[in-house]
Amino acid sequence: MNNNILKQKPFVFNAKEAIRNGHLKKKEDGVVDFYYEDSWLSISPENQFDLTAATIFGLNERLTLAAISPLIDETGLTLREKFNEEWEVYSLAIENDDLLGYGYFVYYPDKNHLVHFCDPYWHKVVSVASSSTLLTDPEFKLKWREVREIFAKTVVGVAGCSVGSNIIHNIMMDMRPDNIKIADKVPYKMENINRVRLGYWDMVKSNAARMSLLDVGLKNKAHVIADQIYSIDPFTNVFVYDEGLNQGNITKFFDGDESEPKMDIIIEEIDDPQSKLFIRQEARKRRLPLIMASDMGSIVQVEVSRYDLDENLPLTFGVSDQELITAVETFCQSGTDRKVFFNFVDTLIGTDYRRDELLRIMEERCEIPTSTIIPQLGSTAAASGAIVAELVARIRLGYNYPKRFSFNKKTLEVKIY
Repeated sequence: MNNNILKQKPFVFNAKEAIRNGHLKKKEDGVVDFYYEDSWLSISPENQFDLTAATIFGLNERLTLAAISPLIDETGLTLREKFNEEWEVYSLAIENDDLLGYGYFVYYPDKNHLVHFCDPYWHKVVSVASSSTLLTDPEFKLKWREVREIFAKTVVGVAGCSVGSNIIHNIMMDMRPDNIKIADKVPYKMENINRVRLGYWDMVKSNAARMSLLDVGLKNKAHVIADQIYSIDPFTNVFVYDEGLNQGNITKFFDGDESEPKMDIIIEEIDDPQSKLFIRQEARKRRLPLIMASDMGSIVQVEVSRYDLDENLPLTFGVSDQELITAVETFCQSGTDRKVFFNFVDTLIGTDYRRDELLRIMEERCEIPTSTIIPQLGSTAAASGAIVAELVARIRLGYNYPKRFSFNKKTLEVKIY
């Protein structure tokens, strides 16, 4: 088991403190030297990036005037007024040629990049301010800062990083939580690029990092998504379970320990039937809400199991626990039998997905270019991510939803069960 689950987090340090401790210097040629892991590193200007100006000037342009700006504390201070104070700090740093001592620096070892950020508070504000108050509680009672506090403190766990990757990125955009947990033990393959946002640097290791010519160099899914998140927000903690979920780590994944927080909601997007069953049992035991999205052709079907509200809910909608357990056991005993697999899928999510082009593929009544049992559309996977992210945010704000519903992108049909 990987105990160092924050190992991919880049090196984050406060600029002013580093200068005060003699650990950060800038030379006349623009090279920045800083102390990292018991030695000095020199970063040339080509490998330096500065987000402070983009953040500060962007906020100055977008934040509303103090009269309608959200209150951010009990004293009556508004977001705009707090930003005006930061504007003065930034302006003074420029005036005194002391920009090196402003904000935070983040070093990304894999790319050898040194990136200059504003204070974490302002980096998160610039990422959510344009969302305005589009996400709030059902009674519209919560203030903007209260919604932001709920989202920041929410700990989401996502098991599975294929469709799950879309969910993770949408949660990060809409909620910007301080902590997120992701689990997946398998690497991305080239065929995943039809439904996951992956560049070449996400797919494979460099030639130097490959063990041999036979090593294709594929990267673990959870590692890739963690790196993507850190490139956007290095101040978020991404707890990576690159061995997947099993009996040895499931307690820590759900309950946390002294090194990581307890989970508030679980998103299940794993292919393996036994893991699906296992995660549901663990979520129900802890009375945690569980959401699963299935992208079936042009249909997004979502299961919402509110075990936090009713610990007696079944493991899946519409069938008994024993029926689901039997379907899982039968599949595991059958090997790769397609018919038995689809019987399991029918038990888990019903049979409404058996329609249109997907049904023709299942019945082998058309050309089939790959051996994938259930082919997937990238646009449906993306829609799944958007829908689940909205559900997570609104459930945390007090909303409730049907136990199962679906949306057909082809027909624009919405069905609530």
